[in-house]
Amino acid sequence: MSWNDDLDPDQIAAASHQGTHSRLLAGPGTGKTLTLIRRIIYLIEEQNIDPHKIAILTFTRSARNELEERLKEGLNNTESLPQILTLHSFALGMILRNPTRTRLPQPIRVADDYEERKVIVEEMKDILNLNSIKEVYDLFNKLSADWETLAIEEEGWETRFPNPQFLGAWQEHRNIYGYTLRSELVYQLKLALEEENLEFDVLVEHLLVDEYQDLNPCDLAVIKHMTSLGSELFCAGDDDQSIYGFRYANLEGIRRFSEEYDPSALMSLETCYRCDEEILQLGLYIAEQDPRREPKIINCREGCGQGHVRILKFVHQQEEADGIATICNWLISNRGIDPSKILILVRSDRNRIFSKVALDAIQNKGLPVRIESNPLAPLFTDEGRIFICLLHLFMNPQDNLAWRVLLDIRNNGLGSSTFKRIYEIARTQGSTFYEVISQVRSNPDIIPRRGIMIQRELNLILDLLEQFDINSFPDLNSFIGLSALLK
Repeated sequence: MSWNDDLDPDQIAAASHQGTHSRLLAGPGTGKTLTLIRRIIYLIEEQNIDPHKIAILTFTRSARNELEERLKEGLNNTESLPQILTLHSFALGMILRNPTRTRLPQPIRVADDYEERKVIVEEMKDILNLNSIKEVYDLFNKLSADWETLAIEEEGWETRFPNPQFLGAWQEHRNIYGYTLRSELVYQLKLALEEENLEFDVLVEHLLVDEYQDLNPCDLAVIKHMTSLGSELFCAGDDDQSIYGFRYANLEGIRRFSEEYDPSALMSLETCYRCDEEILQLGLYIAEQDPRREPKIINCREGCGQGHVRILKFVHQQEEADGIATICNWLISNRGIDPSKILILVRSDRNRIFSKVALDAIQNKGLPVRIESNPLAPLFTDEGRIFICLLHLFMNPQDNLAWRVLLDIRNNGLGSSTFKRIYEIARTQGSTFYEVISQVRSNPDIIPRRGIMIQRELNLILDLLEQFDINSFPDLNSFIGLSALLK
């Protein structure tokens, strides 16, 4: 495949641009992803750019996976691919390559969803004597927001934080357990870049950023620092399609691009290949309600149809669910549509408030339907957690969070009062969770009655781990068998 096969003139101009930073404004259905893929192929196969010197940053893992698959299809040689990462993955990779050059607890250990909920949030609630888990989440969300918006760098930030005690308690807690939150990764990378404190394996010559309109001020600052190190920036996006206001996406990043990067090239894709005329015009009508939107021209492809738009209104939720089921039934029975080609999206679905009603209505029509499940759900069971904890301990026998979770979910007689006692000893001594339980292993009397249980647990788990050679990663089936022994 040639890099410019089947591209229109606007797509060719964007894919082959060189010499300055550039912004590609691409409305829905105009071929943004195609152009991005072809630009990468152009750089590698036409300009002989080393793929290792190209980095593509996406906003979601699904977008990252799609780009990788399409790039493999388009490149003549797939032995060496450029980096395709989400911004958080990029930040984590940079931090892991430079762990001691950050302000984070060492070794770098990022807490996952389970650990955040079951250890961090639960214990912070007790430490601060708060009434509900929601209060803790609100404080963490506020902290995350201040990283994302860079409000944390404003003078007097600590005094304006809703609960200053939370900040001190959290710093103490993270030192005892030695963790890093995922929500702080990008901000920590920003700090390290500002301090010129990072070493790069290979400097990025070409930095491509997808969905640029969804970057927040902290994300944009990281991108800016990368360009100051010599990266040529190519960003693509559309301010009409920004949907991540909840994480403080800053539309001014894409709207004021030419002011931030001077000189720079402003390019656009003006032909929509996805929608017919009426559908496109309705979308543009909605987008034009924003008086600050970036002016753009979007026309339907040659030979497009008129298209049809129907807006349905329902009196209540059950009527809406029945209506959805009726439409699905008609599409399948009258139009021969494969049920797997029909996707129903809901805006939110806590406790399946919306999906359950629609599911029942569709099943009542005798139609096949399923709710998309979380493929990682098994890892949130006790068995899955034991497996994850043992993997962490195999890599680092002093992993505080892994020990805390493992001791908690085992049926061993240890409860919250024991963990509070361990935490209090660690706080008083200025030590970690693992250091305290190691002391208890040597001297169970440190924690009367429960100390001997802790000693027994540590001996059992460490003896099992010693079955595996620390110098080579264990056979997965054997490790799963080990997990079963601790169930």
